[in-house]
Amino acid sequence: MKESGPRSLASLTILGFYGLAPHVEIVVANATQPVNLALIAGFPPVADSAQMVYDHSIAITKPDGAVVQQTPRSRLNVSPLGRGLVAFGFAIPPPYPFGVYSIQISVNNQLKLDTAFRLRAASQAELANLGIFPTPTGRAN
Repeated sequence: MKESGPRSLASLTILGFYGLAPHVEIVVANATQPVNLALIAGFPPVADSAQMVYDHSIAITKPDGAVVQQTPRSRLNVSPLGRGLVAFGFAIPPPYPFGVYSIQISVNNQLKLDTAFRLRAASQAELANLGIFPTPTGRAN
């Protein structure tokens, strides 16, 4: 059966895997849909967690430097005994430029993670391999 247009793919991509910085490439099949992403960052135990309050913020920027999303500073739950996690979900609404997006996590106003991911359009071959066929252009006969 031939598809009449692009079908919907999974709507969530997780950036990074088990402590590896993202530096991933995200291939977009349909640039008219938002790109929904999730980021999980881990950190080690914090020895002085009882004496000090920690806060964090996350900024995602487009290739041109415009901010996609910036979280307000919020408390970071730390422990002297175990690792901690920061989880963050965000969407990049269309129209969006393809290219390298920046991810920055600051703790107590100090940059702790500065990494990136690349967003690019899927090629016709990649779409065909997924069984997605582009909508024909032009006038119907």
